[in-house]
Parts: sequence; structure tokens; C-alpha cells
Amino acid sequence: MLGALYALIAVGLNIQYGVTRILNLAYGELLMVGAYITYSFFDSYGINPLVTLIMSGLVASILGIIIQLLIFRRIISQSRSAMELEFKSLLACFGLIFIIQNTLAQTFGTTPIGVPYLREGIDILGQKFELNKVVAAVMSVAISAIMYIFIRFTRWGMAMRATAEEPTGAQLVGINVLKIHAISFSLGCIAAALAGSMLCMIYSNLDPYSGTRYGLIALMILVLGGRGSFIGSAVGGLIVGYTYYAFLRITPSLAIPAVYILLILILLVKPKGLFGR
Repeated sequence: MLGALYALIAVGLNIQYGVTRILNLAYGELLMVGAYITYSFFDSYGINPLVTLIMSGLVASILGIIIQLLIFRRIISQSRSAMELEFKSLLACFGLIFIIQNTLAQTFGTTPIGVPYLREGIDILGQKFELNKVVAAVMSVAISAIMYIFIRFTRWGMAMRATAEEPTGAQLVGINVLKIHAISFSLGCIAAALAGSMLCMIYSNLDPYSGTRYGLIALMILVLGGRGSFIGSAVGGLIVGYTYYAFLRITPSLAIPAVYILLILILLVKPKGLFGR
């Protein structure tokens, strides 16, 4: 269940980086935007957290387009090489991290938040799980599947894959690469916000600075599975989820270090990731 949610978190970052070549280090903060939208509507109006997924996705899509148009489109057009693009975008992402973190802190405070929703237990194969985790896992798989179908079987998805593989060739056959960049970045933000909304249902210790941790997890899964590979994000999410949970049950303090060690070992054996080409 944890791996399914991690996979959804990583899918959005992989779409953004795979298509636009922008490594969005502020991805975790966009995830927290989704979490705070769910918390706000539930706390103020008692709206079902699953219903707020629609609101989170809508706000995130608009925010993603605005960020891409105002910041990253300018960086892409002004960069003369891939190295210059990545360097400038990383600096911009650090700025975004501080802007989003402090905006959330000033608006909502730094008190940890969470939504007490579907916390009752449910038996599955003789084991008891909290119902909210089961729902989050099922929703994560469903959203990831919808995104995969969109990217694999629609004309917009084909244009995104063409732009990711050969931007110049995509332009030559009439694809509006700038528009595809905006759509891809927005789609990644939607995945982040939806995952954040479901994290808010599961945990009650989220704050404006929690996004950095999940951003790093998404980055690890991206490297682990391979850049641009949708299947790699899914498999990488499951691997990280299993590894993290296994050590969390045995020695909690070693959970994150264990994931890093696993990442290093795989990079030594397969530098492009499990499904990288």
C-alpha cells in the first residue's frame, strides 16, 4: 500500500523531468499544497477528503501551468545547453521551495495537520489495516493507471512521448513543444497534489516543511526506476515502499538510510536505473 502511494508520487516527477528536462526539486512542496487543500476543506466545511481530490487536482493543474509559463518556459528558451538548463532550473526550484514553504507556514501555521478519515481497521487475509491506507492505495493505483493510459494511448500522450525522446523532431512534425511542456508540468503537479491529499488522510504529522522528504523519495524512485519510464516509477515505488516499511518494522532509524543504500547498489550495477534506456 505504501509502495502504491510512492509510485504515484514518483510518476508526476518522472513526467515533468522526462518531458521538460526540468528536475523539479520543489515537487514535494506541491504535494503539500494538495495536503493543505484537503485539510482546509475538511476542517472548515467538513467536505469528504475524497471529494477534495477534485479541488486539489484543479488547483494544482492551474498552479503548474502558471509556474511553467512564468518561470521554466523562460529558463528553457534562454538556456543554450542541457547543462545550463538543468543548472538554472535547479536554482529556480530552490527558490520555489522557500516560497511555497513560507506561504503555507504564513497561511496555515506550522502546527502539524491531518484529516481523521477512515481510521477504522479492516481485516485483509488475517491482517488488520487502517481503511484509509487501503483506499489511498487503491486510488493511487487507479490514478497511475489513468495517467499511463493517457500517455500511452492518446494523441496528447504521443506528443508528450515524442517531445521527451526527440524535441527537435517533435517540432519538425508540427508538435507545439512549449504547449506540451506546460501540459506535462501541470500533469505532474496534479499527481503530486492528489498524492498529498491522500497522505493527509493517512498521517496527522504533516507540516509546511514535510514536502522535502517526499520530494527526495520521488527523486530516489525516479533514479531507481529510470528517467522517463512509467513502469520504472511503479516498480521503483513498490521497491522503496517495501524496503522502507520492512526496516520501519525492524529498526525505524534505518528506514531512510536503507533506501539510500539500495539506491546506491542499484546505481552501481545499473547506472541508468532498472528500466532506463
